[in-house]
Amino acid sequence: MKILALALLIPIVACTACGKKDEPQATSPAPADTADAPASVNTPAAPPAPEPAPSTVHATLTAAAGSSVQGGFTLVNQGSGISIRGEITGLEPGKEHGFHVHEVGECSLPNFESAGGHFNPTEDPHGGPESTARHLGDLPNAKADDNGRALIDVNVDGVTLVDRDGAPTEIMGKAIIVHAMPDDYETQPSGGSGARIACGVIS
Repeated sequence: MKILALALLIPIVACTACGKKDEPQATSPAPADTADAPASVNTPAAPPAPEPAPSTVHATLTAAAGSSVQGGFTLVNQGSGISIRGEITGLEPGKEHGFHVHEVGECSLPNFESAGGHFNPTEDPHGGPESTARHLGDLPNAKADDNGRALIDVNVDGVTLVDRDGAPTEIMGKAIIVHAMPDDYETQPSGGSGARIACGVIS
């Protein structure tokens, strides 16, 4: 009887072991393989965009020693050149005065000799504003009214206010000079316009 019971028990135990063998075993996830992960790349920041060149600048006159001339101008990009608008006061009534852009933006008293000669990057002879060959700084005379006031409204071809490439025709940082005498547009190299009675740096 014991033998029979033992014989019946053996298959049951065997089946129970089989059932356990077929159960799925829980597995822990495999560690991530970081060997092939791309390293972080520090991308350099793009350089800041350059500031746009100004399209409008100004010049305010300082009077020479013994002069009462005052005034100011607005200079604006216009086509292939610039426009100069403004006024001059304290001039001799009814008289014309030489009016030029000079090569150095320095208005040192008492007589503004620090401003150098006429702005002339093309190395042409002095001439009138309509002359084919002229200094780029040659401008029409300023004509004072009966109150000693001259309104300025001038277009100047061939010059630029500011050029990021440093073109020689750039007048930013140059000086505007008013003279005591009219420019005759012939006398070299200054037009015979006499003393410098006012000066303003273009900025």
